[in-house]
Amino acid sequence: MGAEQATPAAVEARGWGWRHASRLAWALRDVSFRIEPGERVLVLGASGAGKSTLLHGLAGVLGGEEEGESAGRLLVDGAAATATRGRAGLVLQDPDSQVILARVGDDVAFGCENLGIPRAEIWPRVTAALEAMGLDVPLDHPTKALSGGQKQRLALAGLLAMRPGLLLLDEPTANLDPHGVAEVRDAVSRLLDTHPATLVVVEHRLDVWLPLMTRVIVIGEGGVVADGPPHEVLGAQGQRLADDGVWVPGHPPAFPPPPR
Repeated sequence: MGAEQATPAAVEARGWGWRHASRLAWALRDVSFRIEPGERVLVLGASGAGKSTLLHGLAGVLGGEEEGESAGRLLVDGAAATATRGRAGLVLQDPDSQVILARVGDDVAFGCENLGIPRAEIWPRVTAALEAMGLDVPLDHPTKALSGGQKQRLALAGLLAMRPGLLLLDEPTANLDPHGVAEVRDAVSRLLDTHPATLVVVEHRLDVWLPLMTRVIVIGEGGVVADGPPHEVLGAQGQRLADDGVWVPGHPPAFPPPPR
């Protein structure tokens, strides 16, 4: 990815929705918002509201007509998200599912190689990304020897090396212990200091991410049901979100969060 693509991305949804080919019901519909370059947005909503589908749509990985039906438009920097896949980077819940290669250095370099970045430029990026993520291991260190938190930081290092303008995190700490949660959150903070990017996070535990966020968008039936600064949205919607199973500071949830 060239330097011209290393700036934070703008994101826009215009009445967007998606229905998986195997489902009768739409995963989400009529979602509209605009995220300015460099904003840090936490996306909330009940389980099944379509939050992960939204992130996969922004990453351009939902597939074509054979995989589902879309409505409206989902844009990154004014172009269809499906046409800007190298612009966004996505980190998922399961640390193991994102490890591709057997050695740390090769794994971080993989995305850069897919983007066609010259080899002489890749390895300085790999070294810098590992250092920024606090992964102090040799390039030939076995990826299978990493902890869950380290594997998530490895995934972040791979994204940092590609220099995306849009960083998408889909419950990246869901399967980690408290130490791993702190590792990943701190790594994201360092990533944004090293490489400013637009950040969109889906997460059930708000207390982990709120200090990094500038905005909260709540997805519900009918699209966006709340949108604004975190303190305003949580002040107005906190109990409703807690009733939907979101772990909101100051509001006891209707049911406990997943065990750690």
